[in-house]
Amino acid sequence: MILFSLLVRNFRMIEEAVLSLGSGIQLFLGANAQGKTSLIEAILFLSTSTSHRTRREEELIRWGGETAFLRGDAEEEGEKIRIECGLEKKRKSVKIDGAALPRIGDLYGHLRTVLFAPEDLEIVSGGPQMRRRFLDMSIAQIDREYITLLQKYRRTMEQRNAILKKLQNDPHGSGMRELAVWDQPFLEYAARIIHRRGETVRSLAPLAEEFYSALADDGPLGISYPPGEEKNLDEIANNLMERLERSRAAEIERGSCQIGPHRDDPSFSLKEKNLAQFGSQGQKRTAALALRLAEARLCAAKTGRRPILLIDDVVYEMDNRRRARFWERIDLDGQLIVTATSREHLGAELIPAKIFQVNDGTIRAD
Repeated sequence: MILFSLLVRNFRMIEEAVLSLGSGIQLFLGANAQGKTSLIEAILFLSTSTSHRTRREEELIRWGGETAFLRGDAEEEGEKIRIECGLEKKRKSVKIDGAALPRIGDLYGHLRTVLFAPEDLEIVSGGPQMRRRFLDMSIAQIDREYITLLQKYRRTMEQRNAILKKLQNDPHGSGMRELAVWDQPFLEYAARIIHRRGETVRSLAPLAEEFYSALADDGPLGISYPPGEEKNLDEIANNLMERLERSRAAEIERGSCQIGPHRDDPSFSLKEKNLAQFGSQGQKRTAALALRLAEARLCAAKTGRRPILLIDDVVYEMDNRRRARFWERIDLDGQLIVTATSREHLGAELIPAKIFQVNDGTIRAD
């Protein structure tokens, strides 16, 4: 897929930018804090209606403004699509080819992107929620119905939590019957999420190991996702049911769900040692790059279409050898939106298709 036209208005640092883009490397050059990441964030928002830097969407509106607006025109094998996102302080709207989406989650899969960013280090060394988010976003880009599944699970979990809190104060009331009613959909959605995550880990793991070995010589890199990594859907559901029964008293005591995919923690290892605990910063950054390369490869394999690669100020952190290895392994035949502070960060062997200068929120083509 190629994003060939982009309008950004009042988004982060950018007051207004109207850009014509093409295939190959689209290089955006500028010093730090000039708006390069704002551009990357805008394209990611058109793709997922989320930001990798904040959950407070009002922060995405340019300082002093009341609204922000994004519009992107993309094309894949002659098929064109227009995506529009409007942001106000307390609401957002998304349109595809002029028609408003009834559910924001339906945006996934229309403009597939894979983001490489300094924040990716948190996938390896941050909390479990960062690893779960990495897996969930990877799946959602391939299967847009997965977002609906996550939403159903969260709503069901909220219902169970409300009943469990009620049971704390009235353990002999009607809450136990209500809880039994919500157990069934909770277990169904939880098992399906765990199953999809397990499938994805099994697909990502060999790809991530291949890319890590290509970037560094101190592997192998391993990925695991307990529970359910080696189980089919029925086995996962039965295992969850047993764990749910065992945790019933603890759930009532604490007033919240104590098992389920919202508490699972995917993990990464290097030479069979926990990477988050024992890995160096360089090893963690290399692992994060390998994971993103694997995500892009898997997305292309599953959908038959190359995702747009958003590469935000990550290549300058590599030494020359690792940088050369990175560019050798990345798919250069699609579209790459690359930001850097210096042209030299790409390496002399790479020729950008277009170069843009970014200065104080203003973007102009060279």
